[in-house]
Amino acid sequence: MQTSKTWDLLIVGGGPAGLCAAKAAAEKGLSVLVLEKNLEIGSPVHTSGGSWTRELKAFGIPESFLHPVHHLEFISKRSKAAFHYDFPEICMLDVHAFYQYLAEQASLAGAVIYTNTTVKNPLLEEGKICGVQAMRNGLPAEYKARIIIDAGGLGGVIARKMGLRTELAGYGKGAEYEIFTSNWQQDKTAILLGSDFSPLGYAWIFPCGKNRVRLGFGVLAPQCKDDPLPLLDNFINSDHPLACQLQPYSIVETHFGSLPNCGYLEKTYAENLLVCGDAAGHVLSISGEGIRPAMEIGKIAGTVAAEAIAKNDTSEAFLKRYEARWKRKYARSIELNTKLNEIIRHYNDTQWDKVLNILKDVDPAIVLALMKGYFDLNLLRLILTKNPGLFAHNAMQIVKKAITG
Repeated sequence: MQTSKTWDLLIVGGGPAGLCAAKAAAEKGLSVLVLEKNLEIGSPVHTSGGSWTRELKAFGIPESFLHPVHHLEFISKRSKAAFHYDFPEICMLDVHAFYQYLAEQASLAGAVIYTNTTVKNPLLEEGKICGVQAMRNGLPAEYKARIIIDAGGLGGVIARKMGLRTELAGYGKGAEYEIFTSNWQQDKTAILLGSDFSPLGYAWIFPCGKNRVRLGFGVLAPQCKDDPLPLLDNFINSDHPLACQLQPYSIVETHFGSLPNCGYLEKTYAENLLVCGDAAGHVLSISGEGIRPAMEIGKIAGTVAAEAIAKNDTSEAFLKRYEARWKRKYARSIELNTKLNEIIRHYNDTQWDKVLNILKDVDPAIVLALMKGYFDLNLLRLILTKNPGLFAHNAMQIVKKAITG
């Protein structure tokens, strides 16, 4: 059995949450080990890569990884709402290059990354986690650490086996083709809603540069029994005007992914343990955005781990500050996204048409803030100034109540 030294911090998962945690902790002088189950960081691709330009630039992500989008459309059976942004507020990530960049930054800060390493179980001493049991390159291995961060995605094996997580009440699962086509505007993205596309879910068309487009379908499980891949195939080969617009096409990549959409864990810390990213439910379920929360909350987790090691205190009482910090930033947004998702996931075609007929007259800045999950007083002021009638909608009453308390 492979063994190693005791690390200050061991991170399960080499995605945005784990890699940002690794960088933050390594910069504070911790010895950090990241265990990634796949053969390569960033591959296979499990995300469509849609995000926000300003936020990623503020996080130091190079512009070369961000494909700019100026036009946003929502399309239902009988309606469409279109928005233009002079500054490309929306961007599509080169997912593989982006993940590799995060890995490079963590490594340059001093973290060590092992791929092809699948974590199986926690290692326990006197009932407390002190490391993990894994399979690395097909051989059993044990790794010990003073603090463990579970950033292992939807599986969340450590969080689950340490009792912080039960079976998910709901999650989204998606299938996506990356295609070559010359017939889609490379600065326009579309969100597709209703029965023409995906029941209990939505579809998307995301340009990603150089005649490449990501066409994806997502469904909400376990409520929806449909598999997204047949839905995707049926659509792309149909005579729907949008499908025809993408033709002729060639499929060059196929992506699959899943993410939680039932809110965050009741508790994201224990003695010697933190949980972040998809493993903790750190996802804004309306847009399906997990990358930005993962990066920011991962950084918080790495920072708190460094503080705990500096104080020689990895107790539950000390590590609870991690949860307090990420909740100040994201709890309200995740909670509201979860509530709104519960409402709109049951919408039929008539309801989606009605929503888009309302939305088409809404100021683009409001649409952007809603998609980002910025449910704050700035959004309230913006709506009252630009589109006060928007609060007549049932879902927006929930937003107003949450903002005003």
